[in-house]
Amino acid sequence: MLDGSRIKERREHADLSQEGLGRLIGKDGQYVSKLERGIRQNITTDTLEHLAKALVCSTDYLLGLADDPRPQPRRRTVASVG
Repeated sequence: MLDGSRIKERREHADLSQEGLGRLIGKDGQYVSKLERGIRQNITTDTLEHLAKALVCSTDYLLGLADDPRPQPRRRTVASVG
């Protein structure tokens, strides 16, 4: 579940207003306010990824699945040939 307090903490850390963050993710300030207050919980994966990129953190952090906000490097997978 999306953690609104983490969105707010990262937004303030980035010195962004709700309106400013909204512009970065293609939404408005009211949308961001609803996320931070927990009124809006269901968002698309695209919006989640835009939030994480704008807030320089991982999607897992915003979902409360990780305590470290730093984005994790993507792991490369090796395609099997056969």
